Amino acid sequence: MTRIVLLFVLFSLNYHSRADLIADTCKKSEFPDLCNSTLRSDPRSAKADAKGLALIMLEVALTKASTTFNQVKKLLSKTTEPVLKECLSLCAHLYESIIQEIPKAIQNVGSNNNEAIHQGDLAITDADTCEGIFNEEPNKRKSPFTANNIAVQHLVGIAEDILASLS
Repeated sequence: MTRIVLLFVLFSLNYHSRADLIADTCKKSEFPDLCNSTLRSDPRSAKADAKGLALIMLEVALTKASTTFNQVKKLLSKTTEPVLKECLSLCAHLYESIIQEIPKAIQNVGSNNNEAIHQGDLAITDADTCEGIFNEEPNKRKSPFTANNIAVQHLVGIAEDILASLS
């Protein structure tokens, strides 16, 4: 019976320390709520160190960027309006870059965090540029990808915050 109680206590302490790592990591982030909800919803976070949490965040960002890229391409194939088609073509090109930049960031996590952050910055800038394309005059319109652009920027930004804390 004592062994069972001891195992339970050790398991609880390990779980608590991992939960504390997520809480401590996320409270240093610019977007703590998104950080917490994203990491707590991914079962890999339970066993991850800070580097692992950064990797998880980048992988989630890559999934969101890939989904957005597919949505842009789908809308692009359906639209006939020339101005919208141009905006979507530019966003498609930008998201094509993003889904190359995030894997480069992932590759550099742990070995060259500064390069990982640089690649993340490129992805954030590209998502921001996609959003801004729709706000340019004279054909200003609401971006159909605002939520996705913001999500990609914030997820990558959280990963960068984690990586910066490791340096």
